[in-house]
Amino acid sequence: MKSTDSYSVEYGNRTILFALEYCDRKTLGIEVHPDSSVVVKAPYNSPLQAIQTRVSNRARWITKQQRQFAQYAPTLPPHEYVSGEGYRYLGRQYRLKVIENNQETVRLWQGKLEVSTHHPENSKQVENLVTRWYRERAQQIYLERYQHCTRLVAQYGIQHERGFELRTMHKRWGSCTKEGKIMLNPMLVSAPKDCIDYVIIHELCHIRIHNHSSSFYKLLETIIPDWQTRKHYLNTRIELRSY
Repeated sequence: MKSTDSYSVEYGNRTILFALEYCDRKTLGIEVHPDSSVVVKAPYNSPLQAIQTRVSNRARWITKQQRQFAQYAPTLPPHEYVSGEGYRYLGRQYRLKVIENNQETVRLWQGKLEVSTHHPENSKQVENLVTRWYRERAQQIYLERYQHCTRLVAQYGIQHERGFELRTMHKRWGSCTKEGKIMLNPMLVSAPKDCIDYVIIHELCHIRIHNHSSSFYKLLETIIPDWQTRKHYLNTRIELRSY
């Protein structure tokens, strides 16, 4: 059972509004969601003044998180692979620019996702080039993040050296088999790196606990306390498309 109320604190010339939830936990937690809302979860009987002081002390971090979320673009329409469309990569939005060229390449250039092709009017060819580029970038970025995450979870007794494989999944960002095989959705490369880390660490936690029990989430929260914020961003701001 939990109760929720709304409060605020002043930070410079800004007012930080936050929802306060009293619940069965031992420590106070602060979450900033992609819609810029702030949720504070506190143990029962925590003094309101102490909670507001804690929020005030974290005000700089809270406003920084809100600014970061504010820069992300709204939901994008389905792709038609023509110039002017929006494409996400590592949390930022880029406009597609298709140009005619003797060489077929894809690159990020001056804030755009630039596709060079012999046949710029052929949307299927543009799609193939974009898809290949995303998968190549996903492989590179995931390897970097996988190495980072395996070092992190090793501090909690989780070992994994089998790497991962890319697999298009229509309803999941990642998966871990009972044998410890980790699969990651290429589409995940559209999200910020901290969200990629969340998915990888989520799957690595399954190496120890292969279910979604309270013990699993306790382990996940120990490693990344703000996992719910990262998950909420993925669920509300990144589309599961097939790259």
